[in-house]
Amino acid sequence: MEQTPVSIVGAAQPRINVSMLTGTATVLFFVVLYLAPLGYLPLTIPDEARYAEIPREMLSTGDWVVPHLNGLRYFEKPPLGYWIDAVSIGLFGENNFAARLSSPLAAGLTAWFVFLLAGYAGLGRRTAIAAAIIYMTFFEVYVVGTASVLDNLLTLFLTAGIIGIYKAATETRPGWIRHYWLASGFAFGMAFLTKGFLAFAVPVMVLVPWLLWEGRQRMILTHGWLALVGAAIVALPWALLINAREPDFWNYFFWVEHIKRFFADNAQHKAPFYYFLMYFPVLAFPWVSLIPAAFKGLRGTMQGSGRSAMRLSWVWLLLPFGFFSASSGKLATYILPCFVPLAVLLAAGLSRYLAGRDTKMFDFGVIFTTLVLGCLLIVLGVSQSYDIGFRAYGDNEQWRAILLATALILSISMAPVAILSNSMQTKLVSSLVMMAPLWLVLHFIAPEEAWEHQAPGVFLEQHRDLFTDNTIVISDGSMVHAATWYLKRDDLYLSSAGELAYGLGYPDASSRLLDEQRLTTLLATNASQRPVAMICKHNCEPPFVSALSKYNPQRYSYGEFVMWYSPTARQGPAS
Repeated sequence: MEQTPVSIVGAAQPRINVSMLTGTATVLFFVVLYLAPLGYLPLTIPDEARYAEIPREMLSTGDWVVPHLNGLRYFEKPPLGYWIDAVSIGLFGENNFAARLSSPLAAGLTAWFVFLLAGYAGLGRRTAIAAAIIYMTFFEVYVVGTASVLDNLLTLFLTAGIIGIYKAATETRPGWIRHYWLASGFAFGMAFLTKGFLAFAVPVMVLVPWLLWEGRQRMILTHGWLALVGAAIVALPWALLINAREPDFWNYFFWVEHIKRFFADNAQHKAPFYYFLMYFPVLAFPWVSLIPAAFKGLRGTMQGSGRSAMRLSWVWLLLPFGFFSASSGKLATYILPCFVPLAVLLAAGLSRYLAGRDTKMFDFGVIFTTLVLGCLLIVLGVSQSYDIGFRAYGDNEQWRAILLATALILSISMAPVAILSNSMQTKLVSSLVMMAPLWLVLHFIAPEEAWEHQAPGVFLEQHRDLFTDNTIVISDGSMVHAATWYLKRDDLYLSSAGELAYGLGYPDASSRLLDEQRLTTLLATNASQRPVAMICKHNCEPPFVSALSKYNPQRYSYGEFVMWYSPTARQGPAS
């Protein structure tokens, strides 16, 4: 017999709309958790700085068709994510907040679709809100959702499209069925314009098996063309424009960025098949410890009006996870769309499990999470107090250690409520808010050492007064993303190609890549006596340092970042 899901919050009082209050609290939780910290941390390299700089160059040059980075062709992604970020930067300025804004907004809208899918599964409004909160508090979702990357937009559009097909398959009005298929095509077209052909691969591997399972395979033939039309309406205009402007785009984008990345023996980000299984406990923290209880609660949930939505969630979770595990190239963000159905399954399973009398598996999951947090607290305290060869924070950032310790203590203190309470609602509410203190401080507890490895913006801002529009700037391939963003330049010379090798291969761009001879010539023929700055991650190449040393440069460093600076190219004694 199917059990009725319990609600997350107690029954509504006569004069208080509890559902409305819960929804409002969820929105406020999202604002504080996702939007408030956006401008605090500097952009990291390479991803965040890259996805900020390309939109900035679109605004600067007015070229919205061909993506450029440092003025060089950059064909790794289509332009929609860049367009959205460019609008944000145009509205709010060239700052870290504007560069990151699209990610949390996409994550928040995705959480809303999670809420809708949970409602379609018959879970009730409050349990559906719980599913949205679970989604927003997965570790990977939160970290990626507050970073300037494209994965959140891709997940949003894929989620909207898949749920649109679900609505079409369960709709009885012919007109609405067509509208849902067309709207889903629009969403898949936008997903394609964000990250390419995965926008079609993921929906096909999810929706075709699900429609077959539901016995609705005929819809693929009778209505599938509407989704193709919708996707074409969205994607085809730009696809034709880029083909006219840059005929080699599709060759590079399809073969290098898709086929080789995912299937070649030398694929980018190559990792073993168990990569996602290995990192899943961290990516799904803290909810991973409650998965056994939730899955036990999911027994018998395949009946009733929510059966189709639950089947969709299972297919949506397992098949993309298996596909990305089988591909050669892997990044943790590839499985981000899988967290949408996982949140629904967890909310459904936990609500049904806690409707029974035995809650031992739930309590054990909370205890396990508490032990993890307790171990982190102990390691933090010992490492800050004793010399054990590792220390997270230096003497000048003890406030971060105190902030982290306070958040851990607050999270741990909520565990007894979740474990000892006899109220199912209290157990669920406690588990939902348990991680809130830690997530709220996460952006403020990053040690300075992390900035010294991945955030050169701090270094560049410290020496901003040394750079003018007249300064010759030379960057290595690791630093160019941040250097162009923080210096607002797209004319940097490169000492190494990095990921800009393709753009440098064009005849009109090859002179931007320097070797020792080209650098020597550049300095010797610099008749205007312009300042020269050479910035690198780790150490600059010795031949380049040797060539510049003839012009009396000063050396500056910050963590792994190094800069050699000469006020003018006038030759002087070696430094």
